[in-house]
Amino acid sequence: MKLQVYYITIFTFLFCANLSIFAQVQQTEQYNINDFLGERHFKSATQGDDLNIYFNTSNGILTYDGNEFISIDLENNNIPINAIQFFQNELYIASQNSLLKYSPSEDSFTKISEKEILQLKAFNNQLWLITKDELLLWEDNKLKSIYFSEKDEVFQSLEVTNSNSFIGHSQGITILEKGKKIRSFGTYLNPSKLVSSDSSIFILSENAIFNLNNGKISRDFKNESKLNDFYIDDVGKTWFIDDQNTVKFNDLTRSVPLYSEGGKKLLKGSSLFQDKENNLWVLGANSLFKITQNNPFSRLYEEGTLGVFSGQNSNLIVKKDQVINYNLVSGIRRINIPKLDQATYHYHAFQRDNDWIISLDQSIYLLTSSQDKLITLKQESNHTPLKAISKDSYLAKDSAGKLFVTNSKFEPLKKIDGVFALNKVISAGNNTIVFSKNNTIAVLDSLGEVESKLSLNDTINFKNIIPNKIGFWYFTDKSIFSVSPKGVFKKISIDLSTNLKNQHILNLYDDKEDNLWVSSTNYLLKIPLIRTDEKVSYQKPVLYNKSDFLFSTYFKSAVKDDLGLIWFINEEGISIYNPLKEIPNLVAPSVEVDDAFAYNLDNFNNPVDTVFLMENNKNIGINSIVVIEPKIINHFNTEKSSFGYRNLSTNQSERRIGIEQKIILTGLPEGLNTIQLKAYNSNGIESENEANINIYVTPPIWKRNWFYITSIISLLLIGFVGYRTVIGIKNSRAKELEDQLTKGLEDLEKKSHLQVLKAERLKQLNELITSQKTELEKKNKQIESQKYELSLTNQQIKKQKDLLEETSSKLGSSINYAKRIQNALMSTEIEIKKAFEDSFVYFLPRDVVSGDFFWFNKATNKKGEELLILAAVDCTGHGVPGAIVSVVGMNLLNNITKLKKIYDPGEILTEMNQDIISDLRQDETQVNDGMDMTIVTYNTVTKQLYFAGAKNPLMYIEDGELIRIKGDKHAIGGQQRGEERSFTTHQLDLTDDKKRTFYLFSDGYQDQFGGEKGFKYLVGNFKKLLVSIHNKNVLDQKTILHEEIEDWKDGYAQTDDILVIGFKL
Repeated sequence: MKLQVYYITIFTFLFCANLSIFAQVQQTEQYNINDFLGERHFKSATQGDDLNIYFNTSNGILTYDGNEFISIDLENNNIPINAIQFFQNELYIASQNSLLKYSPSEDSFTKISEKEILQLKAFNNQLWLITKDELLLWEDNKLKSIYFSEKDEVFQSLEVTNSNSFIGHSQGITILEKGKKIRSFGTYLNPSKLVSSDSSIFILSENAIFNLNNGKISRDFKNESKLNDFYIDDVGKTWFIDDQNTVKFNDLTRSVPLYSEGGKKLLKGSSLFQDKENNLWVLGANSLFKITQNNPFSRLYEEGTLGVFSGQNSNLIVKKDQVINYNLVSGIRRINIPKLDQATYHYHAFQRDNDWIISLDQSIYLLTSSQDKLITLKQESNHTPLKAISKDSYLAKDSAGKLFVTNSKFEPLKKIDGVFALNKVISAGNNTIVFSKNNTIAVLDSLGEVESKLSLNDTINFKNIIPNKIGFWYFTDKSIFSVSPKGVFKKISIDLSTNLKNQHILNLYDDKEDNLWVSSTNYLLKIPLIRTDEKVSYQKPVLYNKSDFLFSTYFKSAVKDDLGLIWFINEEGISIYNPLKEIPNLVAPSVEVDDAFAYNLDNFNNPVDTVFLMENNKNIGINSIVVIEPKIINHFNTEKSSFGYRNLSTNQSERRIGIEQKIILTGLPEGLNTIQLKAYNSNGIESENEANINIYVTPPIWKRNWFYITSIISLLLIGFVGYRTVIGIKNSRAKELEDQLTKGLEDLEKKSHLQVLKAERLKQLNELITSQKTELEKKNKQIESQKYELSLTNQQIKKQKDLLEETSSKLGSSINYAKRIQNALMSTEIEIKKAFEDSFVYFLPRDVVSGDFFWFNKATNKKGEELLILAAVDCTGHGVPGAIVSVVGMNLLNNITKLKKIYDPGEILTEMNQDIISDLRQDETQVNDGMDMTIVTYNTVTKQLYFAGAKNPLMYIEDGELIRIKGDKHAIGGQQRGEERSFTTHQLDLTDDKKRTFYLFSDGYQDQFGGEKGFKYLVGNFKKLLVSIHNKNVLDQKTILHEEIEDWKDGYAQTDDILVIGFKL
């Protein structure tokens, strides 16, 4: 999964659960120019069935899968696009001169028509289109004409429902039924957008939105200026964009602008788009925002809040220097607290009728609904009012913790006996629960009379006790107990060990809606309760964390208001939970395989024999390690999604992994293995599609079919040969016996001649010995001759050995001399340091000579401004082949900048690509060598930095955040396919004098194998390393980079040349 860099910003607006009006902040993601591949104006969007979002922009079409933006290359990106619509697995693109159909699976285009289509609308397996004077239907791969305009009507907008088609035009609206006109309205001219919702058609006309329902027209909303776009959400709020490109919404009472950057800057956009997961996208010029509408948590940025008190249709926030009243009628009021002699430590507030009684230390104030200031009721009061008992009396406590009933002037009328030395007081409806320092809990009725009392053990910490419907809750660091009205403690049986492993319980809150909220170190848990006959059972907890837009999982207190919203308070601000927005995401995600490969380990645990399984070759060995990187496509709570996988070939049960994890498989059985992948969203909804990858594990040689067949044939041949040999031996033995018998008979016949034969044989034997002696003498002479020849051969071998050693020495000297030549041609770190004072070059070739090189040049443009040009280049291969290509690259860079006077990075790469193809005659030969590179030009006068990349990015760190600007996706050189390559120049304005650290690098660092499992270092670890060291001085950075990669290698051979350049501006 590629890393996507984005910024979290906030939109301040009046967000309501149908009724409430609070200055809340909803979760929003902002994407910047680096994310969506350069400057562009987002105009409209559509979404595919696999949840990929397609954006129509001024520079062509982008697709976004929740992880990264990818550009779709059109035949002509300069032709403006009127509309896009995803329909039946294909994207339909309406430009000013044609209608195209794009197939994502085949990455191909088909021209359908040369008509100028203004708008597209997919509905119920039909695709409707309008031109300026015609309604069309795409059906059976043909365009069919349905209706033509009348009376010079110019079509502008289109909406389709189950029974009708609605066309907005220059004269009003025409309603069609089965392609025939049934009614027209001329109430509004030039309706630019039509939207159906339930049985209504909402119409955007100039500065108003109308509602057409059952033939009746009403105006829902009117703005002071013209409206560019609008959207009606699920609760009836109207979101719109005015002619100043300001994004606002109207909640039936008022229009409120949206702000970014903590309420300091108006949010700008030009159009709105709602995706299938109910996210609202704001599209604009060089800006793109996603507002998460289904997140139940929002924020109030009220830092330093002491407490929150809830009343009827009103909530009160108490801070050290002001109180803030959120009222459904009068809105938000901020009232400064009169300056006190000392800081506020003791505070309390409650509502009396529609007014608030507020106690701050020993001062008592009144806040009415009609005045925007605090009215002092009493100074230096000995009694703090806790609640109103009647119109003229209050329940109050004194400084010693004793309880009294006081009059309207807060003077004691009577003391409440049996309750003293208060530790904590909690209002519970009409009752008041009092915790005393003698470990007694008393429940008082609405008149302040004691209803019941409960004494507890001295070891109980009263700060950890909260009331519930039938008793109390009590918690320790690791456990939660229910406490009955009689004081019986019972540990709750729910298993929290998994969720709270290595965590601490920090606080509890019972929302009186059968939910127990648990604050822990890293999680906020909501535990649903089921009560039957005073027995309580517990369901599976729902987990929330900071990714759910909480300020913190810790809350020091919590309050439930009149509308059912829960306010969780901590020092950073207030997190507000709206149960009406706890809407499960029932939209199934999509899943894909982003990458898959297999490798073996050699005797030193170095990865070898890597096989890329996304290609055709999917055969691996029995000992191979398989790594699969799945990718989920969705746009809501992605970090809480997960993957499931199993081996269908072995009927393996499904295993689950987190969204950031990889699938690592070892010990796969021989033969075909089909690995099935599914994705699950945050609510457990599984993907409708499955991603399957087939892997064939080749069995060892002795288990292959051809080995069995060969073995059987060999055994048969051996058996046949053995049989023939035995038969031959038998026949030979019989013949031998027969010959012996015949010979014996012949010997008997010749016995008489034996003596004569002996004499003859002795003579023959003597002659034979003489002959053998002569033969031996000849053999000795031959051996002497061969010994001499062998001596000559040994001398020749020694000469060849000496020659090889001399050749090897000369070759080594040549390579070392080549290194000196390469170093002489290459720029030096000293040159770079003179230009960029805070800079370093970490250069570690794999061999004597390197395929990576760095290059620097100082130039002056036509305006006389000094330019510093710096490049990091990775040539094809390493060692001698890479070094040869590097020399060509250095020569070309010098020619382009010094002779041709080209200084723009994109133009340099474009020129270099053409030169290397020409110089190496790559169009004619099979030489495909090329380069990946990063190049920057810094204007020291204007403080502008220009960057272009051939496959390699530029990374820089600003305000502690790493920003990655992608280069173009093609390299320098190699066989040219399609149109001539051109490279994009990105510009960074550095005039704000912020301190930034820039990094140029090749892929050698992140591709180095090592670690415990022999994996690559990877880009993610490289980014984290750069963020951790960017504040250090450049010499320390270089040292840390070297020590880190050496520790990572840990005995593994260096994989590739390594080059990292860093500098600060």
